[in-house]
Amino acid sequence: MSQSRRRWIFVLGLVLCIFLDGVLSQLFSGLLFRPTVSAVPELTTLWLTCAAFFEDDTHLPTYWFAVGAGVVFDLFYMGYWGVYLFIFPVIVWLARILRQYLPVNLFATLLVGFLSFGLQPLLSWLALQVVGLTSATLTDFLVTALAPTLALNEVLLVILYWPVRQIYLNH
Repeated sequence: MSQSRRRWIFVLGLVLCIFLDGVLSQLFSGLLFRPTVSAVPELTTLWLTCAAFFEDDTHLPTYWFAVGAGVVFDLFYMGYWGVYLFIFPVIVWLARILRQYLPVNLFATLLVGFLSFGLQPLLSWLALQVVGLTSATLTDFLVTALAPTLALNEVLLVILYWPVRQIYLNH
């Protein structure tokens, strides 16, 4: 399969995931976002993690796509340049580093996904703490936002692991 076709499939999947992050959040807002619990679907993080973890010798410019996804994510969901511009490339870097030491299987992908799904909201919360845009304490954040987000996204990763892996294997 040609490199350009892989690139287009990756970009289409990334755009779809950015879109679905918002759609799922809106459709299931009554279930996902409550005063005591907030579980955020992170399909964009899932796609970037899987891309970095599943790509073999084909070196897509995943970092640049992660930067682009961060810009779109920040401007569309936050309304200003923000932290996702930096968080998404860090997630890709982390997944690529760990891929060198871990086998590519469900359990290793769940481990890398756990780290990615935890790192994204944690770095975002830290940035909001620094600029004073959140009053949530670390304990509140861990219990009400991070734990439910990790649980939701690990379940999504288990459900989507085989289809996403097949996309990368076939293309």
